[in-house]
Amino acid sequence: MSSWEPNRVRQVREARGLSQVALATSSGLTRQSVGAIEAGRSMPAVDVALRIAKALDCRVEDLFGTPSEDESVLTEPASSSISGRVAMAHIAGRWVSYALDGEGMRISADALAAASHGSRVQVSPVRAPPESRENLVVMGCAPALGLLADRLNSRPGPGRFLWMPRSSTAALEALARRHTHLAGVHLVDPKTGDANLSEVHRLAGAEALVVITLARWEEGLVTAPKNPKRIRSAGDLGRRGLRLVVREPGSGARRLLEREMRAAGISLESTSPSRIQANGHLEVAQAVSLGAADTGVATRDAAIAFGLDFVPLAEERYDLALPLDSLADPRVQRLLDVMTAAPFRRELSSLGYDVRSCGDRVAELPAA
Repeated sequence: MSSWEPNRVRQVREARGLSQVALATSSGLTRQSVGAIEAGRSMPAVDVALRIAKALDCRVEDLFGTPSEDESVLTEPASSSISGRVAMAHIAGRWVSYALDGEGMRISADALAAASHGSRVQVSPVRAPPESRENLVVMGCAPALGLLADRLNSRPGPGRFLWMPRSSTAALEALARRHTHLAGVHLVDPKTGDANLSEVHRLAGAEALVVITLARWEEGLVTAPKNPKRIRSAGDLGRRGLRLVVREPGSGARRLLEREMRAAGISLESTSPSRIQANGHLEVAQAVSLGAADTGVATRDAAIAFGLDFVPLAEERYDLALPLDSLADPRVQRLLDVMTAAPFRRELSSLGYDVRSCGDRVAELPAA
């Protein structure tokens, strides 16, 4: 089994008795660039790889070989069930694997799951691991995160960005386990009314974190066009025969639904037992658009995406939580730059997001 060094530049350089500065000078690079290449944080372009190989008096293939079919990587699975196609990310010094089932079909795989070894999964790469090291995982339920990842991946620059749709609670728990680089969150504390900070600290506060706002958005009840069931508020959800689609426990949308129903004097348990569960705002909207449900809580952009009517219930702040020390990561810097740039902000505005606070640093939370 290969432990998968990102490349062999460092080994060959040291065998030649050269420092990073000497290699950088002879190949026309900066020392920082050489360090990033050796660590696998950057994949050199063909001309750069040729210059490095010439400076080290060897072939490009000697430095940047591709994996053979019998070489594999031992990974820490991000979920209890990993099989088939997987994405990979290198976080906190170890490989993490992610099942690419369901919506994951839109992401090209880094590897194929081969075998389980206790709490680890052995995978066979179909993408060179040095390339997979560039992956930056973004977890959260906001469809805007998918748009942001697509915008980043369509332009040159450090990082390949993978959006994993997850509830706010699941994303924060993954951040605590170091199974994601960044977690999107919209969780209102039911006792204090605090937006996000107390939950971020409670669920993922083992290390120092920074919380940065993506945008404010509206959550509400999505209905078929022209609202044929005449749903006006959460108080209407207790009607007999009304088919409801609900988000998974731990999601901000589920909390909002239960809070609004309690205020109206009804409970989720009293609604039709035929209700269905969806993972994500887009799945809620899709279920209503297909006629599988009459209504459910989702965001305005999900309603827009499926041409549905929208009954506002609340406006919430959607934040991004990430380790404070990750702000120095060039991939994170690029993500924040693109997120706060005018083109992306205009796109979000067209989907009903309030972007006036986009990029605001809400808080720095010390380690618990």
